[in-house]
Amino acid sequence: MATDRGAKTVASQVPFHDICSLLEKIHSNKGTDKKKGILRSFTGSWRETHNKIHGDAKTDDSFFPAMRLLLPQFDKERPAYGMKEAALARHYIEILSIGKDSLDAKKLLNYKAPTHALKDAGDFAMVAYFVLKNRCPEKGSLTIKQVNDLLDKVAMGNMEHKKADTRSALQILLRNTSAVEQKWLIRMIMKELKVGISDKSIFDVYHPDAMDVFNVCSILSKVCQDLKDPTVRKNDSEITLFSAFKPMLGQRAAIDEVEKLMNEQEFIIETKLDGERFMLHKQDNMFKYFSRGSNEYTTTFGSSPNEGFLTPFIANCFSSKVKSCILDGEMMAFNASNEIKFVSKGANIDFKSEKTYSGDSGLHPCFVVFDVLLVNGKSIASLSLKERLANLE
Repeated sequence: MATDRGAKTVASQVPFHDICSLLEKIHSNKGTDKKKGILRSFTGSWRETHNKIHGDAKTDDSFFPAMRLLLPQFDKERPAYGMKEAALARHYIEILSIGKDSLDAKKLLNYKAPTHALKDAGDFAMVAYFVLKNRCPEKGSLTIKQVNDLLDKVAMGNMEHKKADTRSALQILLRNTSAVEQKWLIRMIMKELKVGISDKSIFDVYHPDAMDVFNVCSILSKVCQDLKDPTVRKNDSEITLFSAFKPMLGQRAAIDEVEKLMNEQEFIIETKLDGERFMLHKQDNMFKYFSRGSNEYTTTFGSSPNEGFLTPFIANCFSSKVKSCILDGEMMAFNASNEIKFVSKGANIDFKSEKTYSGDSGLHPCFVVFDVLLVNGKSIASLSLKERLANLE
């Protein structure tokens, strides 16, 4: 089923220019239905190309290369780029040999200044577009696959602290994309497209179950692979051990509305804790920790009873009957020497960082569990909270 790296894929045939033109059209048109219609035409064309290339053959080629560019903020499979607007501006100035004291260099570095950027102040991508307009080719020559490969190199250069590799990849991107393509590429790198269409709308256009599946697995490639056919519904969206997923969130309501909202049924009141929402996945002596945003922080808290700032202290707290489970709760910082035991986020504490618990800080992580979603390989997420809490006890 695997696709050979050298094999023909849809992403290797579709120009990056096409996805940028798509974003231009979505941005310039008004109304959600109109925007969704434009996107639907693009996904339909992608599926047609997929059928021409692969027919009925099983393949892992999917819409993922495009989806990760349309929803860059949800792409957890590529390492962080490690740069914001100012860092990218410095790269561009150096690559293009723009004089550091020139007006264009100042526009890039001081992109928020209205005197330099006029109505586009604060929008680095737009400021860069005007600076690059006479420095880039009129139309780019890269495919979506080539752009993704180069973005991988940018990210790997950051992760491995190889600045030259990052610079080299950015240089190829600059030399082979138009100013318009650069505008959208910058927004992809910054993970904020600003096209006036919601994440849910993009998921819904791709497949009616895409949002639900993503909320369960938090993996864009899996969503695209499992939901290739929009006419086939996905009915088995179950949470999976050691795979991050979006936790259920509370609805904001005035206290005097609660009884009315609950229709006079029995309900449970819990203390709101000022920590970080976390999921703990456990199977035997293997542990993983995921934040509300589906980022993994196992290195901080420990993958086994022999390591980390938390797992060694809680590994023996589980019943011997529990072989595997997923717990939902709040990660707090505990200070045994302080009269106020729990430290709040207002104290400017990062509950996820190893630095918080290192040295002589006196702080220890404390995981306050308020829900259980899986026990011994069986999902109990569909049970009522009251029934789930009975399992927790």
